[in-house]
Amino acid sequence: MNNIREVIDAYHPLSENSYEEFTKIISKKNYTKKTVLLKAKRNINKFYILMEGIARSKMIDSNGNTRTRSILQTPVIFTSIKPIKSNTNNTYSYVTEFDCLTDVTVYEGDFLDFKRLTIKHHDISIFYNCMLEKAIDLVLEKSTILSMLDASGRYLYLKDKIPNIESLIQLNHIASYLNITSIQLSRIRKELHFKKN
Repeated sequence: MNNIREVIDAYHPLSENSYEEFTKIISKKNYTKKTVLLKAKRNINKFYILMEGIARSKMIDSNGNTRTRSILQTPVIFTSIKPIKSNTNNTYSYVTEFDCLTDVTVYEGDFLDFKRLTIKHHDISIFYNCMLEKAIDLVLEKSTILSMLDASGRYLYLKDKIPNIESLIQLNHIASYLNITSIQLSRIRKELHFKKN
């Protein structure tokens, strides 16, 4: 998809008036690979509509360790998630950030402006609900593949969604998303290659 209207309609169609008002609060931007779009404690009122490229959400713990939470490709709309409050010994302290795994094209907007439009326009409110449902679906999907599939199954599931993923993003990001090590991913890829031949 390379048309903003198509991406919006993939969530919920908007009337011409609502669409016009919505497009007034967003602007098209290009970012290079490795750019952090939403950094903890910065730009937290921004939201993004991914048009081209691949981004990710990543969790960073209090020790600076990073895990890829979601791999995002169009059509998807995303914004920041508030940090989880840590317990007294900081064992479970995480923040979520979003960065670009490839060069990306996005539409960027102010989330508070968007929330105001949801109050003014019923169809934008429905659109927002659909956005939230899709975000929940992404979390449930990740939870399901982690709990129901072994490492090879998780890799094949991801390959089914994004067939050429290895040529698009670094293998360590793929391994992190699959909750395995880079060495495990290398073994899985070799085993599957041998099975094909």
